Amino acid sequence: MKKVGIRFKKTGKLSFYAFDDDTINISDSVVVDTEKGEEIGVVAKILDIKEDEQLDKAKRIATKEDFQNQKNMDDKAKEALAFCKEQAKKLNLDMKLLTAEYTLDGTKLTIYFVSEERVDFRELVKIIASKYKARIELRQIGPRDEAREYPTLGMCGKEICCRTHLQSFEPVTIKMAKEQGLQINMSKLSGACGKLMCCLRYEEELYKENLKKLPKVGEIVKVKGEKEKGKVTSVDILNLTVRVKFGLDDEDEERYETYPVENIKWTPKSAKKEEIEEDIIEEDIDE
Repeated sequence: MKKVGIRFKKTGKLSFYAFDDDTINISDSVVVDTEKGEEIGVVAKILDIKEDEQLDKAKRIATKEDFQNQKNMDDKAKEALAFCKEQAKKLNLDMKLLTAEYTLDGTKLTIYFVSEERVDFRELVKIIASKYKARIELRQIGPRDEAREYPTLGMCGKEICCRTHLQSFEPVTIKMAKEQGLQINMSKLSGACGKLMCCLRYEEELYKENLKKLPKVGEIVKVKGEKEKGKVTSVDILNLTVRVKFGLDDEDEERYETYPVENIKWTPKSAKKEEIEEDIIEEDIDE
């Protein structure tokens, strides 16, 4: 018996099941019972199952009949979505209906929609349930989930990450953009969903680590091989280089040079603050 990680959508999270056929392979399609009902998923990972591990069992490898049935359910879901849109319009509901999906056994119909406000769709559910005789769920999703429903290119020229590999959405903040030295221009930092681009997270840890090694802009630094001190005017975070302005005194001629960070010595402002605090503590003790 094997432990198989199954994905029900292209970028969905893995759900683990036990499967008693050791001939199972990656990319095989299997039928399993989920909390929604019977569904077809694709095997993305195969592991050895532990003796004390309790997992639900996958039912079987999907057959031609299962795939044909899934196609029939997909066609029925499209019909249900069109009907739902028509009824929502009649009820004057402020909601944008996106997609619909049936479980393989046809026992549950899920319809996804977006709306800026909460929507009272109880009457709509009654109308749909009376026509399609199944459990009905209307699920409100956010702008990021909406964006992944359409084939869209990102600013990089490739298909947006949420449709290719992102399994979940992590928080993205303006602070991340600032740490990466990016200009705060929301039109350039926003993705197809209108939110900050998820890719701002990808190199965040590297930027954080490198920023710890660099002086801040405005710091007064000592440079190896230079007699006078200079002032940091900019830093290259990825290449770990520092641009320094010399000629801080009025009578000196201004000069700009770029150096690797290992040639730079400085006392971080945070450290200076700690030194001052330590001096104050020592003075208090002496008294």
